[in-house]
Amino acid sequence: MKSSLSHPETPREYPLYPGWKRVLFTPSFWIIAALMVTITVLHHFRAYLLPPSVNAFVSRHAVDRILFLLPIVISTRSFNRRGGLIALAMTVLIMLPRVIWISLYPVDALIETAAVIFVGFYIIHIISSLEEEKSLRQEADSRQIQILQQLNKVAEQITSELELDRILTKVLQIAEELTVADGGVIALIDPEGESIHYPYLHNLPQRLSKVTFSKGEGVAGEVIKTGQSVIVRDYQSYPSALPSFIEAGLANLVAVPIIKGKHIFGALTLMNKQQDKQFSDREVALLSGIGRQAGIAIENAHLYERMRFYAGLITRAQEGERKRIARELHDDPVQMLIALSHRIESLTIDSDLSPDKVLEGIIPLQEMIGTAVNDLRRFIQDLRPSLLDHLGLMAALEDLTDGMAEDNIKAEFRVFGKVQRLTPDEELILFRIVQEALNNARRHSGASQALVQVRFLPNTLQVTVEDNGLGFDVPAHVDDLISTGRLGLLGMQERTRMLDGALIVQSEPGEGTIITVDVPLSIPDVGRPLSSS
Repeated sequence: MKSSLSHPETPREYPLYPGWKRVLFTPSFWIIAALMVTITVLHHFRAYLLPPSVNAFVSRHAVDRILFLLPIVISTRSFNRRGGLIALAMTVLIMLPRVIWISLYPVDALIETAAVIFVGFYIIHIISSLEEEKSLRQEADSRQIQILQQLNKVAEQITSELELDRILTKVLQIAEELTVADGGVIALIDPEGESIHYPYLHNLPQRLSKVTFSKGEGVAGEVIKTGQSVIVRDYQSYPSALPSFIEAGLANLVAVPIIKGKHIFGALTLMNKQQDKQFSDREVALLSGIGRQAGIAIENAHLYERMRFYAGLITRAQEGERKRIARELHDDPVQMLIALSHRIESLTIDSDLSPDKVLEGIIPLQEMIGTAVNDLRRFIQDLRPSLLDHLGLMAALEDLTDGMAEDNIKAEFRVFGKVQRLTPDEELILFRIVQEALNNARRHSGASQALVQVRFLPNTLQVTVEDNGLGFDVPAHVDDLISTGRLGLLGMQERTRMLDGALIVQSEPGEGTIITVDVPLSIPDVGRPLSSS
C-alpha cells in the first residue's frame, strides 16, 4: 500500500491533435482556415481577382506556393506534428490540380510543389523537435520538483527523530514506499570500519541481520568503498553476489550510500524479487537524496547522543564540585566557627575570669577568625575571583599562581609583551583554563614546580601552563579524553573553542605536562603593563 509520499512516475506523453470539438473553439483553427482559403483562392482564381498589371508581374504561382508554408507553420505550432502534417497534406491536395491540369509550365510547377513539400516537412520536423525538447525539459523540471518535494517530506520525517534505531527504521520504510520495492536493507560499518553488518531488514530473512561481511564485499561493500550508487539488473548473475542474498531470491536491486560530506555511514539497498520490476533513474536519484538525508540524520543522532553524554558528565562534575565545596566548608570554616562559638561562650559564662585571662583567651580566637576568613576567601577565589573583575586577568592569574605555595608547589608567573585587557567573558574563560591546569598539577600530577606564562603576540594571546609532574599519555582525539576520565582537559578544550582558539597538550609519562592555549587578539590595547621578564 502506497503512502501519501508516493508519486508514481507517469509515462511521458506528447499531446496529439486535439478533438474536433476543441479545435473548433481555438482561434488558431480559424486563422489557419482563413489563410488556407485566402491562399487557395489566390492560387486558382488570381487572374479573376487581381488587376492585369499585378497578374503580369506575378504571372508564375511560386509566390502562392510559398505562402502555403505559413498555415503549415501555424498548424505545427498550435497542434504539434500531426496538425502540421494535416495542413501539409491539404496544401498538396490544393496545389496538385494546377500542377496536373492547369499550369502552363507543369514541370516547373511540379518542382516548386515538391520544394514546398520538402520545406514543409523540414519546418514540421524542426518545430515539433523543439516542442518535444521543451516538453522534455519541462517534464524533467517537473520531476526534479517532485523529487525535491518528496525529499523535503522525507527530511521532515527523518530529522524529527533523534534516536538512531527509529531514524534508520523510518528511512527504510519511506524508501520502500516511494519506490514500491519488495524489500530493503540498511548496511552499516562497524566502529572499526573493517566489516559490514545488516541490522535493519524488511521482507528478508532475519538471520541476515546476524551476518557480517568484509568491507568491499557485495553491493553494499562496493557502495561503501566507492561512495557511488550501484544498480544491479540481475542479481543472480552478479559477480559479487552474496550467497545469503541469492538464497533470499533477489532479482534486482539498487544501493545508494548513506553519506554526510565525505563520511560514509553505510548503504541503503532496495530490492525486487521479480525481474520485470526494475528501478528507474528517477527512483535512483530519489534514493540518493534519501541516503544523504539519512546521513545528516545519523550525524545529528550521534551529536545528540554525545550531547546527552556530555551533559551527564557535566552534571556529575558539577555535583562533585558542590560536594567538595560543601565538605571543605563543613570540615574547615564551619567546624572552626563552631569551635569559636564554644570558646566565646565559655568566656562569657565564666564570670570569675580576670580581664587579663579574658584577653589571653581572645588572642587565639582572633587567630581562628583569621584562619576562617582565609579559608572563606579561598573558596570565594575558586568560585569567582574579585581580582578578575577589579584588576583584570593578569592580576588574577598572578594571585592564582601564588596560591600554589599553599600546597608546597613552587609556582612562577611571567608576562611577555604589551598587556591588553580582553572582554570580561574572555578573561573569565582564560582564567578558568589556567585554574583547571593548575588544579590538575596540584591534585593529580604530584608536581613540585609550575610555570604560568602569558605572551601578547601581534595578533595572538598565548597562555602556557607547565609542570614537572608525572605526565600521561595524550590521547589522539578529544573524544578519547572521556574514556580516559580526563574531563578537566575536555573542559579546557571546550572553553578554548568558545574563544576560536587552539589547545595543545604535550605530555609523556614521567616528563611533566605543558598546556598551551592560543587565542586570537581582536581587542584594542587599553591595558597597562604589569610585571614582565
